Amino acid sequence: MSTRTAPRNLFRALVDDAAVFPPGNAPVPRAWEEHLRLRRGGYADLLGLLLVGTGHAAQLGQAAAGAELAEPVAVAVVSRPGTAVEDLLDAVDLLRDVAAVQVVTVETALDPAGSWRRALSLGVPVAVEVDRDRTQLLRSLDEVATARSDGQGTVVLAKLRTQATPQRPVPSPSELAAFLLGADARHLPVKLTGGLHHAVARRDDDGRTLDRHGVLNVLAALAAVDAGADELGLVGTLAEEDTDRLVDVVAGLDEPAVARLRGRFRSFGCCGVTDPLDELRELGLLTDRP
Repeated sequence: MSTRTAPRNLFRALVDDAAVFPPGNAPVPRAWEEHLRLRRGGYADLLGLLLVGTGHAAQLGQAAAGAELAEPVAVAVVSRPGTAVEDLLDAVDLLRDVAAVQVVTVETALDPAGSWRRALSLGVPVAVEVDRDRTQLLRSLDEVATARSDGQGTVVLAKLRTQATPQRPVPSPSELAAFLLGADARHLPVKLTGGLHHAVARRDDDGRTLDRHGVLNVLAALAAVDAGADELGLVGTLAEEDTDRLVDVVAGLDEPAVARLRGRFRSFGCCGVTDPLDELRELGLLTDRP
């Protein structure tokens, strides 16, 4: 197996801490303390935002009250599908009074009435979750791109859920490829959420459907987007299970390619932040922090 090291900037602030969300469901006080511990550890520069739901804001405020930090903890407030936009606005207002945290972005979901657009008034980047259904995807991405144009300079990202839910299985490579290409065509950076606990994709026991997506698969696919690959090429990369091939692609990226890739791909949420990072380290792609 290859032990080539990838540029560390490829992974910088890549993994957002979603400890309070399923399947982890960590209590907010514990998630806060663990996030502070991670900020002091060897993965500190790879750690992204602390993600909290709208219903977690008061608990986070209590956990962070009185904390004396050199820098506030960067937080994203997440409004999941079906949550009223008023709840998101109220949660952000509450946390803006907490000195130890700084709300640097919010995440919301498209709704038929378009009320999610009110999040554009918060003055921080907005990640907007879209439906992966092929009949709705491009229309949804168009709506997000239009909102970016109307948002008076607000940074807007397209977000896709990459985990299985009670309603739907893991998105297929074709669905994820369509999302990545559709977002890129509209110059929308992307965020992914859920399911990316491992470095490499794996098929289910039937050998036909995908059991999980892999972090390396996504990075390699985005590198392929940069190189002009079509959807068929991306599908093959997203379904690739040969670890050595994926390692070679990622380790072969130079700094300009890394900068372009991370311009497209901001981060992904994971309830076990160290899970994918440990695997990347075991593959030799990450070294100890200097």
